Amino acid sequence: MEQAPAQAVGRPSGRYWEIDAARTVAIAMMVAYHTVYDLHFLSPGLGVDPFGPPWRPLQVATGSSFLAIAGLSFWLSSARARAVGLRGVALWRKHARRAAELIAWGVAISVVTLVALGGDGYVRFGILHLIGAAILLGPLVARLGVWNAALSAAAIAAGLVLKGECSEGAWLLVLGVRPEGGAGVDYYPLLPWLGPFLAGLALGALLYPGGTRGAWGRRLPVPRGSLPVAAPGRHSLAVYLVHQPVLIGLLAAGLALAGAEVGWR
Repeated sequence: MEQAPAQAVGRPSGRYWEIDAARTVAIAMMVAYHTVYDLHFLSPGLGVDPFGPPWRPLQVATGSSFLAIAGLSFWLSSARARAVGLRGVALWRKHARRAAELIAWGVAISVVTLVALGGDGYVRFGILHLIGAAILLGPLVARLGVWNAALSAAAIAAGLVLKGECSEGAWLLVLGVRPEGGAGVDYYPLLPWLGPFLAGLALGALLYPGGTRGAWGRRLPVPRGSLPVAAPGRHSLAVYLVHQPVLIGLLAAGLALAGAEVGWR
């Protein structure tokens, strides 16, 4: 490994290579799961089951990873803003702009999947909706620091209690109560999925107090090749938005060339 200059160790343009690399790993997990998921719907005859082990645990791990990294990133952003004197409404507005962007993309995905899938199978409250909502709630709990770990456990426990519950009130799906007709695909309600975000917030407070690396990482070297590995993680939103159309197209073409029956159920 090579040591970067002290003023730039692992932090090009204010970013930490290890966080972007973690996002890249989460992206790889996401692509692996969606490959299996798309194969299941494109060619059911292959007998691939994305809803059982080991694929369902991979889906949970992938979503949890993205949300924990989002929580950690929120901590960094919030701590750095507070360090330069941003407080109150001004701080909330800073986060609200990012939240609005993510929610807008989430709504766009809802519209596209409604047109493409029809019925009740579209994305109603997906991971982008959730991260946007979590960022709006984040300023209320950020100052708790590592104590967000307790809130994380409570959110996960509450989600487990609500699991399987149904209601005619469609608005409750945001909390984790499914409507009678189902909650659609890519469903990430606040309970339990706010839990990983809060866990990431607590981890950020522990490892990056004040928005910078703690004592554990002040002399952390930059591994050779870390910047290319971290590159996808620096553009995770763009990758998330385009990967499914590209993946479906490639898989459909590959299946057709292999002589498999291709459709979408």
